[in-house]
Amino acid sequence: MRIVTLITLGVVAAALTAGTADAAATASGFFKTQNGRIYCAWAYGNGPAGLVCGVKNAKLHPAPKNNCKKFGADYVGNRIGMASKGTAHVQACAGDAGPFANGNATKVLKPGRTWRGGGMSCSVTKSTVTCKNRSKHGFTLNSPVGFSGAIYKRF
Repeated sequence: MRIVTLITLGVVAAALTAGTADAAATASGFFKTQNGRIYCAWAYGNGPAGLVCGVKNAKLHPAPKNNCKKFGADYVGNRIGMASKGTAHVQACAGDAGPFANGNATKVLKPGRTWRGGGMSCSVTKSTVTCKNRSKHGFTLNSPVGFSGAIYKRF
């Protein structure tokens, strides 16, 4: 399961760093909550679709287990992601900036709005992102101002 998660999120990262190399076949981008604490990156098109969201400069609560050395990655403890099908997974380890990679291209998704693409959707409030996929699985990530992290719930 963890290897599948790393591969899925790796595909998202690769698609996001590929830029416009194959713009007709792949779509990718970034959005964030109005309070600027939760950032999300998404990609879909030619390969598997995926989405990863993270809380900026903080950790998830409850904190994910740090077993990153066996994956050769750094412990970030601040991300959760999913593919267009299947359950959401906490991403404790990362080797790249993920959803924080392109601050200039990250658009605010205003409260009450919904992003949709690749069989996934995310609705936002000022400090919460709720994402789901074709399998009706997903997550809620809440990071209110004044709280030193983000509370997550998978469904």
